Amino acid sequence: MPRPPEHDPFAPPPPPPRLRAWLLAIVAHGLLVAALLWAVRTPPAMQEAAVEAEIWSALPQEAAPPAPTPEPTPASEPKPEPEVKPEPPPPPPPPVVAPPPPPPPAVAPKDDDNEAEIALERKKKREAAEKAEREKAEKAKAEREKKEQERREKLEAEKKERLEKEKAEKAEKAKQEKADRAKQEKADKAKAEREEKAREEKAREEKARAEKAEKEEKAKAEKAKADKAAADKRKKEEAAKEAKEAEARRAANVARMQAAAGAGSESSRGSAERASSPNQGQGNGSATGGPSAGYGAKVAAKVKPNIVYPDDVAGNPRAEVAVRTSPDGTIVSVRVTQSSGNAAWDEAVVRALHKTDTLPRDINGRVPSSLTIGFRPRD
Repeated sequence: MPRPPEHDPFAPPPPPPRLRAWLLAIVAHGLLVAALLWAVRTPPAMQEAAVEAEIWSALPQEAAPPAPTPEPTPASEPKPEPEVKPEPPPPPPPPVVAPPPPPPPAVAPKDDDNEAEIALERKKKREAAEKAEREKAEKAKAEREKKEQERREKLEAEKKERLEKEKAEKAEKAKQEKADRAKQEKADKAKAEREEKAREEKAREEKARAEKAEKEEKAKAEKAKADKAAADKRKKEEAAKEAKEAEARRAANVARMQAAAGAGSESSRGSAERASSPNQGQGNGSATGGPSAGYGAKVAAKVKPNIVYPDDVAGNPRAEVAVRTSPDGTIVSVRVTQSSGNAAWDEAVVRALHKTDTLPRDINGRVPSSLTIGFRPRD
């Protein structure tokens, strides 16, 4: 609380001589009348003065121009308080409350005690108003600080709640992602197991098929080998049989010719020779004599490599062809005399003879001019 000055600027001056007092009273009344007239002419200012009359002494330095001392007034000390900037209405502006100071001189005729009491009362009111303003400002400041604190606490609580919520959401998301990964891994593992099982099953099936095919191929090869061996054996047996029969026929023919040579002429002997050379499946020779017993096999050995027939022939049919040749063995013509029943096989034999072009010479160095040859697929 500031110490009141020893001399109050609002206190009335020492009582002057009576003449001076009357002069001052007249001047004061004149000023009062002027102020009243001025207030009547400007009603808004008068209303403001009437509203703010209770706190007119908030700025007493404006209301005491005749103060003789330059000492600062106690009312000037509360000036730093407005920096609190309270929310309640600000103090009234100084120009509005400046006119009320003239009334003190109007009571100059009163005694000194009344003036002192008035000054003291004014001082108390001023101090009370200042105290009320300070308390109000402090209360407003405290209220603002409280609201600010509550606001900060609310923001902090909201932030904390938001962080906790985000943390919970992240934890839930991580948990869900972990569960999804586990589920996906389980599904992938099951899929991989199914695929592996399918691959193993496929490999087993392929292996079984390969083994079966290999067995079938092996069995087929063995059968073909056995069939070939049987065919070769049969062919050899047939060739041997044919050779034996041909040799027997030749011997019989020779014997007949020798017998005919002793009883008939040369012409009859030639006729006998021609008659002794019928078609025996190996060929018909020229007028000079038939082919040897092994000539048919010799011709077949040369023609067989040229036979091209990829299809499998059912059974072992025989195709007989009549072949005419020139003296040097060149094949002149080929004609099927007895079909095998398979036209494709017959054509294959004819093509092979044309491809062979020439027939081999017999043991006598000659080639029969015409002969009939038989061919079988498995000979």
